[in-house]
Amino acid sequence: MCSRFFSIGFVVVVFILSILAAPAIAQDMERFRHDIQYLLDGRITIDRQVGYPCTTGAVKRQTVRGFGEMTKSESVRVAPHIMSIVEEADWRTADDALRNLSVVTTIDLCARAMSTAASVYEGDDFVIEEGDIIPRYHPLVVDGTIPVRSMTRQIWSTAVSSNPGEIGSYNVDFRAAYGPGPYEEIYGQLDALGFRHFYEDDFRWWFDDDGKIDRGDYYVGNYFEIDQYAYTSDGEMSRFISMSSPFTGAYMVEDMRVTGMSEVRESFTMDNIDPGPKAITLAWYELF
Repeated sequence: MCSRFFSIGFVVVVFILSILAAPAIAQDMERFRHDIQYLLDGRITIDRQVGYPCTTGAVKRQTVRGFGEMTKSESVRVAPHIMSIVEEADWRTADDALRNLSVVTTIDLCARAMSTAASVYEGDDFVIEEGDIIPRYHPLVVDGTIPVRSMTRQIWSTAVSSNPGEIGSYNVDFRAAYGPGPYEEIYGQLDALGFRHFYEDDFRWWFDDDGKIDRGDYYVGNYFEIDQYAYTSDGEMSRFISMSSPFTGAYMVEDMRVTGMSEVRESFTMDNIDPGPKAITLAWYELF
C-alpha cells in the first residue's frame, strides 16, 4: 500500500459541505452531488461535514487527525430530506508518528426517536406523568402542548485509531431519509435555522381517518439503511450507537471500546415509512 502514496509532507484539508433544502414544490427536485478522492502522506487534518440538520435526512461529520498515509474516496448524493453516501478509507500510521492516525465519523439522523413526557400533563379525561412514553406524533406533542424528551440520540458513531506502523480501514454505504410528517400543513416544520416550512400533501405523510399512515406520491420516506466496516490491526476502536423508532418501538444502544485488534462488519435497516411511488430515492440508477 505504501508505494501508492505520494510524499507530500504536510496536508491540511478542511472541507464542509451542506445543503439547505426548501420545501419541494416540483417533481424534478434539485440534487447535490460531490465525488472526491484523497491521496495523502504526512501530517493529516480533515474536518468534513455533509448535510445540515434537519433538511437532508441526516448529517455526516468526520474528523481525521494524525501522521501517516491515507487513501480516501467519498461519493455524496443529496436532495431535499434525503442523503446517500459511499465512503472508503484505508490508512497506515507512520512508524515514528507523534500522533496515531485516527478517523472519527458520526451520522446524526433527522428521524425522530421514541419519546417520554418531560412534565406532567392533565387532560380532560387522562393524565400523563413525567417519564411516560408518549407517541412522538401525538397532536399535542406536535403542536408543543406536551413537551417531550428523546429516549435516544439518533446517532451512529465510529472512531478508529491505529498505533504507529499499524493499518486501519473505514468503509460505509448509507442512505437516510426523513420527510415531513403529519400536521405540517397546519403547524409547519421548524428547521435548524428557525424557519418554518409548510408542505403540501404530495410531499408529506399523515394519519388517515382510521389512524393508519398514508403518504403523498412524492413523500421521500422515513428510513435509515447502513452497511459499515471498521478495522485496525492494532490500536483503539470506539463505537456509540443510540437509535429508536416511535413507529415500531425498536430501541438499540451500544457503547463499545476496544484496545488492540478490532474488526466490525455490520448491516442495519430502520424502515419507518416507505417513500411514495414517485419519490426520489437516490438509488444507483437515479445517479447517472
